Order: sequence, then structure tokens, then C-alpha cells
Amino acid sequence: MSGGYELKPNKTVFVTFAFLKGFAVLSAIFLIWVFVNIGGGNSIVNLSSSFFVFIAVCLIYYYYRTVRYKKEKYIFLKDKIIHKMGGIFSDSETELTIRNITHVTLRLPFIQNKLFGTGNVKIESAGSGMAEVFLAAMNKPGQVYEYVMKIMKMNGFKLTKSKLVQTERPSSLGVFFEVLKNYFGSIFGFAIFVFYLSSILIALESLTGVFVILGIVVVLALIKGAIKFLDLKLRVYNIYSDVITYKEGFLSKNFSFIPVENLADSSLSQTLVDRIFGLNDVKISSQGSRQQILFKNMKNGPEMEENIDALIKKNKPLIGTVGAKKEVKKEVKAEFKTKAVKGESKYTGEFRMELGRSIFPTLLLLPLFPLWLIMFVLVVIKVMATTYFIKPQSMKEEYKFISKKHREFSNDKMTAVTIKENFVDKWFGTCSIRFWSIGSSEDITFRNIKKTPELYEKVLAKAGVKKQEVLYALDSKFSVGEMLKAVLPLTIMVVLGVIASVLLMLFSPLFVLIPVVLLFMFIVLVVYKQFYYRRSKLRFYKDYVYFQRGIFFREYYHALYDNVKDIKTLKYPFSMEGSITFNVAGEHVEGQGNQRMIVSNAFRINYIENIDNKDELIDLVLAKRPSAAEIKKMEKNISAYSHKPIMTVKPDIANSVLTVCITCVILVPLIVILPFILIFVIWSLKVTSTNIENYRVVKRWGILYKSQKSVVFGKIDHINYSQGMFNKLFKNGSITVNTVGSSSPELVIANIPEYKQFYDVLKKYY
Repeated sequence: MSGGYELKPNKTVFVTFAFLKGFAVLSAIFLIWVFVNIGGGNSIVNLSSSFFVFIAVCLIYYYYRTVRYKKEKYIFLKDKIIHKMGGIFSDSETELTIRNITHVTLRLPFIQNKLFGTGNVKIESAGSGMAEVFLAAMNKPGQVYEYVMKIMKMNGFKLTKSKLVQTERPSSLGVFFEVLKNYFGSIFGFAIFVFYLSSILIALESLTGVFVILGIVVVLALIKGAIKFLDLKLRVYNIYSDVITYKEGFLSKNFSFIPVENLADSSLSQTLVDRIFGLNDVKISSQGSRQQILFKNMKNGPEMEENIDALIKKNKPLIGTVGAKKEVKKEVKAEFKTKAVKGESKYTGEFRMELGRSIFPTLLLLPLFPLWLIMFVLVVIKVMATTYFIKPQSMKEEYKFISKKHREFSNDKMTAVTIKENFVDKWFGTCSIRFWSIGSSEDITFRNIKKTPELYEKVLAKAGVKKQEVLYALDSKFSVGEMLKAVLPLTIMVVLGVIASVLLMLFSPLFVLIPVVLLFMFIVLVVYKQFYYRRSKLRFYKDYVYFQRGIFFREYYHALYDNVKDIKTLKYPFSMEGSITFNVAGEHVEGQGNQRMIVSNAFRINYIENIDNKDELIDLVLAKRPSAAEIKKMEKNISAYSHKPIMTVKPDIANSVLTVCITCVILVPLIVILPFILIFVIWSLKVTSTNIENYRVVKRWGILYKSQKSVVFGKIDHINYSQGMFNKLFKNGSITVNTVGSSSPELVIANIPEYKQFYDVLKKYY
């Protein structure tokens, strides 16, 4: 194989074999439907109609697989992989930069591979939580897998497997526990299904059928458990000096490799059962949200984690580095001044949570003594079981009690450091320090540790944040008028409430309390915000941006320029002020249980003057690294530094109008306000536009609250375009722009008529 070629799936497998699998599922559903309806006494006419529907669905599915095959293509270029795909009413294309690949898997499905010799290759990158490129039903899949490795080597990855560091297999005992847990889960699922069928069979007085089904379920569960056991037991993990490989599977087989260049961090955990039997789970994170791979039931887990951490520290990431040069015109090239900032490696330390500071908040529960006692014991356990380590090239959090958990971030994979202090910390001389990583959905926080002289300076230096001269400063400019504009809908609601309460005073003098209470709350809010925003400050240094906020609960954010992947400005209605949000590479989890959600790492400063010019000014600071004198010149005449857009696009109105009309037809009461909805939708689309500029892509939108979001080309991981049914109807399409460390697109440019031209132009510059 040579660079620059096109592949397609095996047609027999992609179309015919896939159809037969779908046909089997549809047939099973149809037979169950017939069985139930015969028992229910339905007529032959109804069953015949169902049969024709079944045939129609099968024919449509076969046609769908045929259309998909015609559109499915995999194109390999020197530094990119392009995946073209589509359905009956859709088309899409994804372009993936090879240097951003984090994980490659070859899967050989048992039946498919034995019959046709085909397999699938899945390629994941740093800019999403799923496989960006999935090569399905490939002939000679092993050669395709090897070729992906070959072109990765051509783009800077080592992948030599020259030195084997460690080989590991899952423990048989751990695998047994794992299968047992899954076995009971399967039994529960089968039991629900059996209960449903049994009720029908009992109604038909067919008790023999009940026992037959139960026997089949037990046999299937045992077979599934045996296959699962062999799948897990046959896993082999190899850690080399420049790549991690693993193979797994009994019938269907998987072969994977993970380049160490784009690994971000690792963690180790043990449950109570694991600790009893000496088992460990090792999790490694690639440079992208949700890009986490779990190695379960390892006997030598601590050694495995240490070896992986050592490899992460030795190898520099390739994500975001420049590969093949773009063939673009000189007049539209930007002068980037990216610089790898190296963290300090000499300082080390070990910290524990301060007991007094940690138990102090539980005193609020003292009146509820039983609850206070439980909380007190839990806090004491956490304090005694938790240790924080500052290592030469990493930060580590360690918890050891009934369960065990280690999490470690490499210094050069940390994207931001936040220092937190509150009024209680002042009394105890403590603080908390939070570290964000590009690959982990969980941060590391050194909670309630003793604040020592030069602690902040030494910790920040580990992440490459050092004392530098301030180049540019922005402070929040709060005023009552701007606050009312910033929360305009709430302001209107409060005013209407006051007016209503005044009118109601004619009926009862008690309603006078409403405006009095609102006035008191308003005064308290204004006083608080006056003090709060006096301490809201943003500073730009040579290599990083700094932000502080808070009165009683203070936070100090530090993020290197290279880790800021985009910025968003929001302009308040009828105002020249607004907010700026800095989106930092990586994401984290917020909430608990079912309410857990992944959110982007970000911080925001509010009430910034002359907001219209700040987006471009800050992007220029991040991209070109100007001096303080140059920044002043830029700020005074920002238009002189602005370039004419290379391309500007606006969304098509038709898609949204049709969607709104269909929604109002389905939800009949909405038809009454349909004209007002259409006016709002059309107006919002008219003020939406997206530009490709000489060093970034910028989207602007909003009627009252005007927003702008920009992504500098160097932060883009991959892009793709797509066409759905409505896009096909109105001859337009959508573009998504993905950055490193995100599980969702950073920008969605929806329903634009020039989508292919926009996509092709953007491909030339990022």
C-alpha cells in the first residue's frame, strides 16, 4: 500500500450479510408478533397486512444498505484520513488529522471473519468521545490495521515495539467475579422477558412451553457466561517503550494499540473485594474527553500504572503539532508564535488534608446529632485515607481505606490550575488546589491542605506558570444599569411583579410587602455584586492567562495560552458590556448519580467594557503573543489588525421554518403562536453568520444577547460535514468543528447552502 489511496468495504458483507442479520432480527420480531396476535384471536386479514408491512420494511432496509455501500469510502492522504458516508437521505464526511489519533482497534467478528475473511478497523482521536473513523467490513483487515500504523509512523509516532516493558493478563479469579456479576445481570434481563412470554403461555394453558423457555434461557445464560469468561481471560496487555498493545477475545477477536505520545494520565482503583484478592483496575486516558481505556483485574496493577506513568512523562504529545504544511496563499497566513512551556521538575512534596479545616463544615449539622456523627466519621476517614503527592513530573491523588484509588496527571498534560480559598481557610491557614487534565473527566483537587510560604509559586511552576510581567489587564466594570441589562428577562419579570403588587394593594394592603421585600433583596444583591466584581480581574502574561473572582469564596485560575481552545463573548442587550468565556482543553463531571453530566473546562469574566473588540483582540494575543506595547496599539485600532474574511456563510431559513411548522402541526396548541415563533426563528437566523478568517473560524449569533465564538485553526482536531433529509431537500448542509479534549463539537455551522465550499476552504487552513 502507498500513501494517497481509497478503500471501500466488502460489498457482500456490508450489504448482503448485514441485511441477513437485520432480516433475522425483523423475522424474530414478526414471528413473536404473529404468535401473540394468533393467541389474541386476530383475523388472518390483519396478519396478512402485517406480513406485507414486514416485506416492505425488509426491502427498504436492503435498499438502505445498498445506498450506504455506494457512499461509504475511506481515503488516506499524507497527513489525514477522510471518511465519506451517508444514507438514503443523508451524506457526511469526516476529516481526521493523523497526528491526533489516540487509539486504533482491529476487530474480527467471528462469523463474518470466518466466512468472508473481513474485519473492522476503528480509529479514535483526541477531539471526540467516539470513533471518528470506522472502517467497516474491510478485506484483508490486518493489512489495513498495519497500514494505519505505518502512516502514523510517517507522521511522527514511534510505534516501534523495540523494548517490552511489561506483559500482563487479567487474574482468573477477577475474571470469574466479573462474569458472575454480568451473569446475574443477564439472568435479570432474561427473567423479565420470560415472565412476559410465560404469562401468554399460561393464558394459553401451555405450561410445557414455560419450562422449555426457562431451560433455553438458562442454557443461553451459561453459554454467554462461558464465552464472556474466555473473552476476558484471553486478554493480553503489552506495554512497550513507545506503544501499548492489547489483544482480547475468544470467538470474535480484538487487537488494539495506543500510542504513548498522546496518552494523558492514568489511575488505579480497587474495590473491597479487589483488595482482599489483590486485584487492581488500571484506567488510562488519551488526550480527549471520554477517551478512557480500562484494564480490569490486574494482579500487578501498581507496577502497570507506574510503567504507564513513566512512559507518559518521557513522551511529548503530537496532538496539535504541525504536520504537512498547508498550501495556502502567503497573504492569508497568520504569524503564530506557539511555544512549548516546560514545567519545573525539582520541587516535590507530600500533603494531607488538615483535620480541623475538614471537619469544621460538619459543625453545621451538630443539632442533628446522628447525622452529624455519620458525617464526622466519614470526613475523618477521608482525611486519614487521602494523600496528595507532588512528583517531579506529575501530580498524584491517593486514597486507601476499604477501597483504593490512585489518580495521576502528568505536568505537561495539565491544562489549568485553580487555587481556592474561603473565609474558613483564612482561619486555618489552608487552601485547595485543583488541576484539570486534557484527558480525564475527573480533576485532581488537593483539598484543605496547609498553605505554606511559596506553595503557590512552586505548584504553578510545575504546570509552566511562572512570574511574568503583566501584558494586558481587564477588570469587571459593574454598575446597576449594566446588571439590569445583563439579566433583562428577569428584570422585566420583576418590574411586572412590582406593578402587579401595586395594583393588588387596592384590594389588600398586605401586598405592599411584595415590593418592600423585592427592594430589600435588590439592595442586598447590588451591594454584594459591587464588592464581588471589584475583585473580578483578568490578566494576560507572556505565556498564560490569569483570572480571579470571589469575596468569601475566592478562586484563582491559571491556564497556558496553548491550552485555551476557544473563547466566547456575550454582549448584553442595549449595552457595550458583556462577558468573556475561556474554554480550556478537557472536560469534567458535574453532579451526582443520574444527574452527572460532562461539562467543558472553562472560566468566565463578566461586565467587560467595549466587548465588541475583545474577541479579536484576545485571539490575537493567544495566537501571536504580542508585547504589551503591541497590545495597546491593537486595542486602540483593532480594525487595522482585522483581515477581510476569506469566506462568510449564513444559514438557510427553509430548514428551520419547516421544522417549526411540523412541530406546531404535531403540537396543535402551538399553531396559535406560530406567526410569532416564525418571526423569532427567521430573525435569529438572519443575524447568524460564520466567517473563515486568516487564522480562525468565527461564528456570530443572537438578537438581544449577541454572541461570538472563535476557534483558532491550531486548536482544531477534525471537521466534518453532513446532510440530512431536510438538507437534501433544500440543497444545504452542516459543518462541525471539533477541538482537542471535547466530546462534542466546538462549533456547529448548520444548514448553509455553501457547505461543501466552506468545508473545502476550511480544510486548507487548519
